[in-house]
Amino acid sequence: MSETSPPPVPPAPEPGGPLEVWGQILSAASETLSSIAEGLKVEPVLLAGFATTFLIWLSGLAFGGTFLVVVSLLLGAYLLSLVALFVLRRTGNPRPGRAPDDRRVRVRRSRRVDVPQFGTWRGNSRVDVHRSEDVSIGGDPVRAAAPAAPPAPPAAAVSPASQDGAPAEPQRATSRKPYTPTLARARDTVLSAARAGGVGSGVRFDVVADSGCGKTLLLEEIAAGLKEDGRLVLFVTAGAPQYGEGGASESNGREMAEYAACRQIIDAVAADVHRAYAPDGGAAPLLDPTEGRELEAAILATRDVWHSGEPSAGANVAIEISHSSGVSVGRIGEAVAGALPREPVLSRLAEMQLRLTRVLDEAARSRPTALLVDDVHTSAGTPVEHWLMAVLRGMSTAVVVHAGRPVSGGRERLSQPGVRRLGLGLLPHDETTAFVKDRLAEAGWRRAESASAADEIAVLTRGHPIGVATCSAIVRDSLPPNASADEVRSLLLGGTGHWDDDGAFEAVRTYVDDFAARVVGRAVPLFDLLVVLRRCTATILTAVLHETEGVTERQASQLYDWLTRCTFVTPFDDDENEGWRLHDYLRENLDRRFRRTRPTANAELHASVERHYRARMNFDEELEEQSVMALGARFEDAEWQRDSQEWLHHAAHLPREAFDGSKRAMIRLFLEAFFWWDMEVPSSYCDQLVAAYQALPDDRDLRWVTWLDQLRTSYVAGRLNQVPGRDTERWERAGAALDAVAEYLGLRRGHVPADPDLRRVYIVLCLLQAEAVWYAGNETHADRARAVAWYRASGAACTDENELWMGNWAAYGEGMVWATAEPPRARMLLDGLEERIAEAEDHELPVWLAELFADIAWAENDPRRSFDAHARAALHGFVYHVRQETYGQYPNRYSDSLYRSVLIGMERREHHALRAGLTEEVAAAKARSRTLFAPYWRHIGEDPGDTFGLPVPPSAEDLGTDLTDFARTAKWVIRNMEDELTKSVEEPLPGPTAP
Repeated sequence: MSETSPPPVPPAPEPGGPLEVWGQILSAASETLSSIAEGLKVEPVLLAGFATTFLIWLSGLAFGGTFLVVVSLLLGAYLLSLVALFVLRRTGNPRPGRAPDDRRVRVRRSRRVDVPQFGTWRGNSRVDVHRSEDVSIGGDPVRAAAPAAPPAPPAAAVSPASQDGAPAEPQRATSRKPYTPTLARARDTVLSAARAGGVGSGVRFDVVADSGCGKTLLLEEIAAGLKEDGRLVLFVTAGAPQYGEGGASESNGREMAEYAACRQIIDAVAADVHRAYAPDGGAAPLLDPTEGRELEAAILATRDVWHSGEPSAGANVAIEISHSSGVSVGRIGEAVAGALPREPVLSRLAEMQLRLTRVLDEAARSRPTALLVDDVHTSAGTPVEHWLMAVLRGMSTAVVVHAGRPVSGGRERLSQPGVRRLGLGLLPHDETTAFVKDRLAEAGWRRAESASAADEIAVLTRGHPIGVATCSAIVRDSLPPNASADEVRSLLLGGTGHWDDDGAFEAVRTYVDDFAARVVGRAVPLFDLLVVLRRCTATILTAVLHETEGVTERQASQLYDWLTRCTFVTPFDDDENEGWRLHDYLRENLDRRFRRTRPTANAELHASVERHYRARMNFDEELEEQSVMALGARFEDAEWQRDSQEWLHHAAHLPREAFDGSKRAMIRLFLEAFFWWDMEVPSSYCDQLVAAYQALPDDRDLRWVTWLDQLRTSYVAGRLNQVPGRDTERWERAGAALDAVAEYLGLRRGHVPADPDLRRVYIVLCLLQAEAVWYAGNETHADRARAVAWYRASGAACTDENELWMGNWAAYGEGMVWATAEPPRARMLLDGLEERIAEAEDHELPVWLAELFADIAWAENDPRRSFDAHARAALHGFVYHVRQETYGQYPNRYSDSLYRSVLIGMERREHHALRAGLTEEVAAAKARSRTLFAPYWRHIGEDPGDTFGLPVPPSAEDLGTDLTDFARTAKWVIRNMEDELTKSVEEPLPGPTAP
């Protein structure tokens, strides 16, 4: 049967037509007059001239005649001059003699104005602020409200069982699972509305269905239909924030649990975008690769939002200016406290929601897009629900479908204007029997027997869709075609009254375990494992079955493929590679029963799954043909972070006596992640780990979680911010937290544990303790001795091949302690370190090592070597943006912080040299540095001027993607300045060649 063609879409107005031209003229005129009016307010001379001319013109009205004509011409000329003046200012044409890199910004009577990345590295900047509040220059990206959605019609309830608004006959569909006319009508209702709305018209549906009534299957079919129409389909599953059994006790823990749930949604959306431009299995892409990568990067960039904190009550104007000179800020005193109402600082979730909404709405406006969200009920009543619904409301031109169960307690889910509701429930008797008879007929059942069995299944399941589909499969695969109704009842219920009675699910257990026994050749409790797993993948199923039952990889693969096709498992979204789970209707009911009736077996299965995840959470599972640095990059991987949440879920179900091993691994995971990210910039992942640890069962000893949180909040991140004797109290709190963890685990300096988890904890803890001791002190000999003892303890423990890179950091730390006090000792300690760093393929430590050699040379009164080392640090720091640990990593907040630290280090060194009267040395150092980076400046076609010529740092838009000119330039530098990158960071720079 041919598919009905969608109604024609009215043609869009012709670009450049008369209406559009007049609209543009009026808009430009309005903007110009607004600029003139606003400008006159702050230009007293022009305002006085205009007033005088206008008064003379009014006098001319009284005299009339030639005088009026002359005065009118003068007034007209004056107005034309004003228009020309303000248009010239608005277009930003530079004044004669002004450098093209100069920037000027005027802020008038404004509130919460943010000008990111103002100025350039070497250009001049001018800022005039008048009667404004909360002005931030050079700070975070501008916070713009999400585009307002157009007025939508009132909500309408649509029942898929009725014919209102739906085709009379369901369209044919090729479904992965058994399908019913009820689901077909619901699917066609959504698809017809999407097609009738045309491109750029928003369509919204809310699917409400009890567990097992087909909401996920309906979303799969809607997604398939929308993809056939050429839409970009983003299909994700919402999850509940992991507060823990009793709920996280601290507000910060709850906030981080909510943030983690929202971030997982963002990760899933980005993963769908990735599959849209790089599909598996040779499928046709839905997105151009370049556009897809840009959209994916933009979505991922919305995850991390950082606030500098709310200013004090008396701070009405906050200005941050970076890399600028000649800055003028006037009349700030006019902005008095209380002059304007202060807006509360946006929460992390709100800021993240605004950014994500803006990105998704812009994407939907440029291409046909659909966003489908399953299981929205899991977040009901939490800030995650409000966050998600705000994102969906902001996608004003997309097809949006969200599905979930009815909210418990009779409450309604958050309503949205214009949302049409689709309700799914029990199947009618005739639809149930027709479905069963069709399935049994496929297996060779005769009409009479299939009708009898269908009637029995309809009565037993009462039309519950998941029960109907599952019972049909069990009967079809387990009974002969001539089985009686009594045999059907006995097989399915085992003596209970209905499908949903306690114990009735044993038929599914028998069905699954019998199939497993046929594949393996002996009894295998496969169904119990499915009840325990929240996410089943081929890897997990194979690993756990091999450990617990000795099942081979081939047998496990057969079982996984068979289960994937079964009706009682639910995939995550529409990507089978993400795994699946036993249907919630079965798993939730049976999991509670499993824990209640067989607690020991339940705990043993959780322990087996937990061991699998634990090995993956740490460095015990090696990756083929990758460096140990690549292993550490997993801390930034969204899928790996999601698996860490699964690990903690299973660890929470361990017996108390088995929890100690997991506890050590949890502490190790936090400290390694902290060492990887938070020593330079605070990471959201460590925040999430603390929140997840706080949500563990209350009957566990969780004192260590408090100490980890104390370390996280007390440690002063960023090499540039770490100065001995400054922030002493914070460093002492961090050291106290480390002492408490060490005592709790029984760790003592000089005694390296044999346990792998404790060994890694010991190494990182000693490194962190060395920093806490050094920066809390005042660079005394005693401070050095204490810090060196901790650095040496850490380095001495790094004997395994996978630990040598950490030993390099310990050696660097020991050299840093002696750099200014005893430079020769520092050089001796650092001897051979550069070669060891190269063997470890560590691309970050060369940056800090070059900076350290610059400090040593300065202490040795050798400014030339110092400046040259700074320049080589800048070279390595610049390329680190795109040459980190693994291929495909983008410039990020970490690499940006590292590089800006190098730039500021060079600035400070120049300042110290000029104060010391070394003007000629500075000039010569600038010339040598410009020579080093000459290929870079020729490549970008700019002149560095009288500077050191260090490459320009990234803007906010350059982070999180390698599709920008900045990333491409960094890659160009790696290819074309490779000879300089391979030289020692202490190699002197040659002087400039004579022209």
